[in-house]
Amino acid sequence: MRYLKIAVILLFLLLVLVFIFQNSAALSVAVDLKYGVGEYVLHKSPPLYIVIFSALFLGAVMVAVFDVVIIFKNRRLLKKQKKTISELESELAKFRNQPLTETNVSVEPPATISSANGSAEKTG
Repeated sequence: MRYLKIAVILLFLLLVLVFIFQNSAALSVAVDLKYGVGEYVLHKSPPLYIVIFSALFLGAVMVAVFDVVIIFKNRRLLKKQKKTISELESELAKFRNQPLTETNVSVEPPATISSANGSAEKTG
């Protein structure tokens, strides 16, 4: 799986390079951008390839941030589950070490039941 991922990334980079070399004239055209905050307006004219690569880079950074959040959430969940498992295993070990019969239970022969009138008779 690791080699497949590396191959896909290399293929993507190859396609990006082919795109850049074939469209170098069109990508060097300046794009007019206006950033306005209140009364302050900033005018920039970066080349188109900088805008495209900036968008790709910011998208990759956002995906990485979301991945880190998911990793930390999964670690916290795993830690919680391991704690629960250890508590349940210790409880199970406590029940496994208990004897099957208790010593304070007296064992007496049961009373015989008369089938005629349903009353119990004691023998002995």
